[in-house]
Amino acid sequence: MTAHTSNNFDPSLPHCQWWLAITSPQISYNRGDYDYDLPTLKRDLDDPVEWGKNFIDWWGIDTRREWHEMIHRLAMAEVHGDVWAGEFGRRACMSANEWQQRIDRVQNPVAKAEMSYLDAAYRHVGVAGFKGWDFCRGSFLTRAGFCAGKVTQEEFAFLLNYFSRQIQAHFSSWEQYTQSFIFGRNYWEYMNDQDEDSDNISYLLNNGFYVGFSSFYQCLEEDTDCPIPALDWNVELPNIRQPESLRAILSDEEGEANA
Repeated sequence: MTAHTSNNFDPSLPHCQWWLAITSPQISYNRGDYDYDLPTLKRDLDDPVEWGKNFIDWWGIDTRREWHEMIHRLAMAEVHGDVWAGEFGRRACMSANEWQQRIDRVQNPVAKAEMSYLDAAYRHVGVAGFKGWDFCRGSFLTRAGFCAGKVTQEEFAFLLNYFSRQIQAHFSSWEQYTQSFIFGRNYWEYMNDQDEDSDNISYLLNNGFYVGFSSFYQCLEEDTDCPIPALDWNVELPNIRQPESLRAILSDEEGEANA
C-alpha cells in the first residue's frame, strides 16, 4: 500500500469519500440535522463552538483532551464495541448446533434471549460483534470535533483514515459494517432503557428499539444522498502518520493549559 502523510481533504479522492461515508449510519438517524458530504456535518452553523458545548450533556466531554480520549476509546472499540466480546469469540469456536445446545441449558429467560440475540448478530457480522457501533460514532465525534475546534485538520485526516482502516480490517462489506452498527445500537438502547429487561426482550428480538432493523435499512436504501452504495468497499486507504499533537494530548504532554 502506498504511504501518504498528507492531511489534505479532497472530496474527489476515493479514500476521502470513504472517510465521510463511514459516518453514514449515524447520520441516517439524524438526517435533518447533518449532511453526509460535509466534513463538519452541519451547514449554516452560526456558532460551532457553542454547538460543541452540547456534547457536555450528550457525551460528557468538554475539553480537547476529553474529546480525544473519547475518540480514542471508540477507535479501540472500548465504549460499547467490546460488549460480549468474549462471547462472540466463544460463538466463533462453536457450531450452530453447539451454541443452541448451550442456549437450551440456560434457565434464565433473559439470559437465554440475549444469547439468541448474540447468535443472530454473529450470523450477520461474525466475531466483530458490535464494533461498528463504536467505529461509526468515533467518526461522527471526529467530524463534530473538527467543526467545534476540538480536532485539528491534521488530526481529522489521521483519525478518519484510522477508523476507515479499522472498519476494513474487521468487516468484509458495507452491509456487514452497517449491520454491526444497527445490532450494536439496538443492544445499547436495550441496555439503557428504564423498563425491566424481561419486558424489553421482545423488542430486542423483534425488529429492535426505536428505528428498527427493517426501517433502518429502508431509510438507507431510499436515501439517494447516502454515499455508501456508490463506493467500492475495497478502496485503497493511505498510510498516515499519527500527528504529534495527537500523541501529545493522549499522553498528557500538551498539558491542561492547551486542553
